[in-house]
Amino acid sequence: MLRLAALLLLAVPALAATPDAGVKPRVAVLYFDASTTDADLTAFTKGLAALLITDFTANPALKVLEREKLEDAIKELDLGQTKYADKSTFARLGKILGVEYLVIGNLVCLGKSQCRIVSRVMAYPQFDEVTSAKVMLDPNDIYAAEEKLVEDLSQKLVALGSIAAYEPPEKRNYKLTLSTGVKYARALDAKDKKDPAAAKKLLAEVVKEQPGFKLAQLDLLSLRD
Repeated sequence: MLRLAALLLLAVPALAATPDAGVKPRVAVLYFDASTTDADLTAFTKGLAALLITDFTANPALKVLEREKLEDAIKELDLGQTKYADKSTFARLGKILGVEYLVIGNLVCLGKSQCRIVSRVMAYPQFDEVTSAKVMLDPNDIYAAEEKLVEDLSQKLVALGSIAAYEPPEKRNYKLTLSTGVKYARALDAKDKKDPAAAKKLLAEVVKEQPGFKLAQLDLLSLRD
């Protein structure tokens, strides 16, 4: 582990160059903190990251780090899901991942029906905050909040001249409930823990609950023999 971390650190100068005109800024979405004792909501943060990554990736002006690469980095550097919530670790992780921007945040809840997502964007080289946004989470339609968060952060980065443009993701004709989102997040966690049987079972339930959820369909497909 230490050897790999050292190699990653040696690679930083080549990976984390200052953004150049015409070059797509590189972005990593970290797992958000969860200010709650609810295990479901804490688990949901991994699914939320996957949704955010998908919608940020829809913008051709950005190059977004895959969630699996973030997961690998967290494991190799021995960082827990919520153990990197300080500026020095943001800078270290951002440089190792080779990105210009980190999207971080917090899920603040008073029960499942009263949740707010607060997000910040941290920028290279010191990964100081450059902009932020917050939205309320509707447990009956988590996409509404997630899409609004991506739009707000992207539009603010465009206004700052940090990215060239904002292009919204394809309009979805379905809703995704928080309960299904939690189940999807637990499926991702099972997949990360090399438990394909549990991941398949959960993903099959997710797809049954929401047949239009393409991301879950692709994850399930990737686990089939």
